[in-house]
Amino acid sequence: MKTNLSIFTLLLTFATAVSATQTIKGYIDNEWPESRYSDHGDGTVTDTVTGLMWKQCSEGQSYSGGDCDGDASNYNWELALQQPASVNSGGYAGHSDWRLPNINELASLVARDRYGPSINLERFPSTPAAWFWSSSPYAYFSSSSAWGLSFDNGNDSYSGRSASNHVRLVRSGQ
Repeated sequence: MKTNLSIFTLLLTFATAVSATQTIKGYIDNEWPESRYSDHGDGTVTDTVTGLMWKQCSEGQSYSGGDCDGDASNYNWELALQQPASVNSGGYAGHSDWRLPNINELASLVARDRYGPSINLERFPSTPAAWFWSSSPYAYFSSSSAWGLSFDNGNDSYSGRSASNHVRLVRSGQ
């Protein structure tokens, strides 16, 4: 019995470790090769297809040597909309026009050939496999909802504006 419990514990530990890593789906082509993004070396990348410039780290994380350190912060929708003002006052990467992306812009980051998270981790390191806010309100049923996107599986949906989600900022490229 003790041996079975030890084996079960070992397998559970292994399964937990495996589930925490990104999984590549070999049957779906990679639509987002490394060449799609131009890395500026300052914590930002430009998507050469959309022309949008993105912060590589989620809000709450700090960029250091090509990686994102720390934990991504959580925001309700109202605070998510206010977060760019805080970043813009400091002029992140020499720019002061950062904003919360709309749902279509945020969805342009989804890499459908992978999940857990469904984003290019070379360009967006340490991205949580979790929900992120967009600036798009959801008004079909209620004005108290907004659109978000899960970087766990790439799905978008609406949720109550009081929900706690992460934030990634964007600016229109020049």
